Amino acid sequence: MTVELITSRDVMAEITRHRLASFAIESQRYVCMKGEISFIQPECYIPGDTTSAIWRMTMAEAERVYHKLLENGWLSQDARKVLPNSTATRIVMKANLREWRHIFGLRTSPAAYPEIRV
Repeated sequence: MTVELITSRDVMAEITRHRLASFAIESQRYVCMKGEISFIQPECYIPGDTTSAIWRMTMAEAERVYHKLLENGWLSQDARKVLPNSTATRIVMKANLREWRHIFGLRTSPAAYPEIRV
């Protein structure tokens, strides 16, 4: 079974630990994000909350700096260093049904990272 996921870079790092699956991951090195950059809100994000507003401002600043570096001649492979773990990433993941059952068992557990259970 093959699925396409859009998730944050930190969740991508967790998902790719499953060795009996294969992955195709959107590259931040070769894919230049010229338009608006998408970010995945953390599970603890609460609209209107002061701390969540700080997160939003931080993402906006990271996006601004990334584009500024590109404008000043940096390659996307270098400018990507300022992008946070919340940056949205596209993953195509393929595994057999037995492995998917194993993955769902691990990743839907109450002990799993909250964002991966969503």
